[in-house]
Amino acid sequence: MKRIVTALLFAAASYSTMAQTDSNAPYPVRPRLNADLEFSIPGGEYGKQFGYGFGGSGGLDIPVTKSLYATGAAGVMSFYQGGKETPVETRTYIPMKAGAKYYFSPVLYAQMELGTGLGIQQGAGTVFIMTPGAGASWRITGRSAINTGIRFESWTREGGNISQLTFKVGYQF
Repeated sequence: MKRIVTALLFAAASYSTMAQTDSNAPYPVRPRLNADLEFSIPGGEYGKQFGYGFGGSGGLDIPVTKSLYATGAAGVMSFYQGGKETPVETRTYIPMKAGAKYYFSPVLYAQMELGTGLGIQQGAGTVFIMTPGAGASWRITGRSAINTGIRFESWTREGGNISQLTFKVGYQF
């Protein structure tokens, strides 16, 4: 795993040093790193046990065309009781996803990711993740932006599924 991460970081650094900036391009034409904070509202049976989820993630967006990006992300998401009456311990997952992001305008985008999540606690299990979503990326400088988004996440696992509405805010550079 360390070799894969090292290879991806080396490829991103090499690609960005060779990239040319086109002043007419409406989108950045170089890989972008993301650091996001995420807040989740679980639904269904899982929502009866846990009131909310909170976590963070880091990701990489690699341009395929001016408006289509290949994406990859990994992070951590913990679910908390949030005042629920049923005593349940906190559940923490490590989601790892890959997908695509398509920009409809210089600011607005739609995104779809698939992946897996590993439960840390005994009984948390492994989940298959599907996350369609939409968001906006507001440029601060020529190379950085504030990124916001909303997604519906469906996590399929043995012993019950987890559906949730997730809000994110982050920094893109």
